[in-house]
Amino acid sequence: CPYFPHHFPSPHIATMKFALSASVVANVALCTALVCLVAFGGRSNVGAPAMRAMNAQMTRAVTPAPTFRSAIANAYCEEVVDPANNMRFETMSYMPDFGEKDMEAQVTYMINNGLIPCVEFDQNGQTFRENSRGPTYYDGRYWTMWKLPMFGATNARDVMQEVYECKKYNPRSYIRILGFDNIKQVQCMGFLVAKPN
Repeated sequence: CPYFPHHFPSPHIATMKFALSASVVANVALCTALVCLVAFGGRSNVGAPAMRAMNAQMTRAVTPAPTFRSAIANAYCEEVVDPANNMRFETMSYMPDFGEKDMEAQVTYMINNGLIPCVEFDQNGQTFRENSRGPTYYDGRYWTMWKLPMFGATNARDVMQEVYECKKYNPRSYIRILGFDNIKQVQCMGFLVAKPN
């Protein structure tokens, strides 16, 4: 056949096959040596340091390490939880309340990462179902925006000044600062800065 001439394999293919075979043989020899070392290592000093290291690793693997969940569970069990007044707002609400410098630091982080700060307020402050019982429908997801998003904000003090002004005119509202990404068109960050008096 002119398209598939019959010829012997090239020397390059033969070299590759030999290298693959040698690699398989070497791996089998290493695995056999390891099994022998594990099985007969206790009868002589050959491989004793390796055995001690392997036993130490096996002991560590069997002993369960304390988990993050257990630390949280222990702290939670010591705390009395009021189920009626246990409302949380965003991720930061699980931390102690922010002081003015903490809020400014968060806003500075927001601005330094290219996010656009926006101040919002709402008297209810939580989602609820009033107009529909359909799946994924909630009222109260969207809060009222205070003025416009602060495009071009470069200073956290300017944003905090807007928060104080919003507080002045809405003393019985929850107030939060959000950070929007104008490229992805999503809210990337948000935290509560004031609760009703």
